[in-house]
Amino acid sequence: MGKNGWPSAARQFAARAFQVPADRVPSAPIAARLYAYAVDWAVGGIVTGVPGVLAYAAITRRQDMFPNLYVFEALGYPWAVGIACGVACLVAGLLYYAVIPWRVWPGQTLGKHLMKIQVARADGDAVALGLGRLLARYGLAGFCLEGSAFVAGRYLREIAVLITRVDVNYYWEIAGMVLTALSAVMALALPHRRALHDYLTGTRVVPAPGHPLYKGGIRSSR
Repeated sequence: MGKNGWPSAARQFAARAFQVPADRVPSAPIAARLYAYAVDWAVGGIVTGVPGVLAYAAITRRQDMFPNLYVFEALGYPWAVGIACGVACLVAGLLYYAVIPWRVWPGQTLGKHLMKIQVARADGDAVALGLGRLLARYGLAGFCLEGSAFVAGRYLREIAVLITRVDVNYYWEIAGMVLTALSAVMALALPHRRALHDYLTGTRVVPAPGHPLYKGGIRSSR
């Protein structure tokens, strides 16, 4: 493989992801991140589940609560209905976690906006995050790997079960719990408070305009 092939690209990604953040840009306080996470878990979970609730009510005409994606097949509907519903839920989740920080509040979900903190590049420079990095941070590292920390992770696992017809949900959920715990320990113990998803996507969480620790240097991600 040429020098510009996969090994080179992997080294470049690792260099960006694991670079030492600039000391001139402080990290967001852990308490602010926890409060932001609590808000996002609640609000983001509701937004993520809305397509499933609406589809369940419209398709089945039932008045009970929407339990999971498996219910459609259990009630006699094609298994693809559950998959389509799950995909809609994932799209809604990405709209909340990735598109809003990209287009509405630079680097901020609702929780981060309320706490005056935001996602930035690992080195803390005032650069555009870009939709791709946000999708990787929340969709790939968040929903897929640390799925236990996101309601959307549940729908992703259920989609996998419906497609493969293998009950991977249990083991995937356990793995997600382990990775979520590891991520929390990393954010608490390592310098610059970077969690697993931050290292994987070359990001960090810093104070935003309006926060007492904000020193400038993070500009709009648009």
